[in-house]
Amino acid sequence: MAGEGGPAEPVRQPGREIFAPTTDENSARLIAGQVVTRKAFKWNAGVITRMLRNPALLGWKMHKGKPVRDTEGNPVMITAQPIMAREEYDRVGAALDAWSKDVGERNDTDALLLRVIHCDSCSGRMYLNRQDSKKNQHPTYECGARSRGEMCAQPANIRGDWTDEYVPAEFLRVVGTIQTPSIVVIPGYDPESELLSTLAEFEEHQAQHGRQKSQHAARAWQERAGALDSRIADLETREKREPQRIVTNTGRTFADEWAEKDTAGWRAMLIEAGVRLDVRRGTPGGWRKLDTRRVTFTMSGELGPAAEAVAATVADVTAEKAGTDVPPAPGSAVRLAEPAPVPAPAEPVRELIAA
Repeated sequence: MAGEGGPAEPVRQPGREIFAPTTDENSARLIAGQVVTRKAFKWNAGVITRMLRNPALLGWKMHKGKPVRDTEGNPVMITAQPIMAREEYDRVGAALDAWSKDVGERNDTDALLLRVIHCDSCSGRMYLNRQDSKKNQHPTYECGARSRGEMCAQPANIRGDWTDEYVPAEFLRVVGTIQTPSIVVIPGYDPESELLSTLAEFEEHQAQHGRQKSQHAARAWQERAGALDSRIADLETREKREPQRIVTNTGRTFADEWAEKDTAGWRAMLIEAGVRLDVRRGTPGGWRKLDTRRVTFTMSGELGPAAEAVAATVADVTAEKAGTDVPPAPGSAVRLAEPAPVPAPAEPVRELIAA
């Protein structure tokens, strides 16, 4: 970020936490208020959110929540080294907007498949019932429709130890050999955010039109209206620049990363990869292991194409070793060898007999 070091360093820490590699873990830390300053002052989520949304981070001079503007409508700068550049400020704001729509990661549970396992009938989340009060009972994931005040036609439940073994095994089977990516995002720029806020400021200013009693006040009102109008016109000419993502391999596989995580880390990896397990109601019987016909394992994240490529390669290698034929992978192309042309039969040789 701009202006590294110095007394503003405690303010930059939450911004770094937002975009650190382990995003899910750091968002939980932010919500839990575990980000601290050098003076060990504990911040809560509300304080952090208000701080990171304050335009003063851009180096703007503020008055009663509004930027102080020059005659051209540009915000007056109070420093040549703002804590954040505009691109960083907008990126942080977008991340906060996304998180405000989510309840965040719970840190009071050790359920591996929270937000991963769903009831196939109602598509709602299933929650772990540890059944500690019941003797010789296994933990069970249960459809949460009733707790949400909803009706589910066929609520499912399933043993937790079975699914907690099945999902990691499937996940690592599919992506375990794939290298984990390192993603660096070069921020883009979108003038819309500032354009909308400046337009709102202009409309609020326009509401005061005609209320000035003196010529000086009317002239000051007109100067500010002109400055805001100039700023709006300037923002309208600026082009949006999309962010760029640079993806490089780390040399480590997902299996390597999995081996070093705890339950919260495993859950974060599954959620980030878009893993989902849908569970259907079981059939009566003394099942001693997971009936895989009851569950559907899917993965909808960015790892999908890479996982499909690995699966196709494994299938090809297995078929080659077994000497069997398998259908081509979806999207693959095969060029068939053309047989050599068969020559046309030669005409019979006719002998010329002298008369």
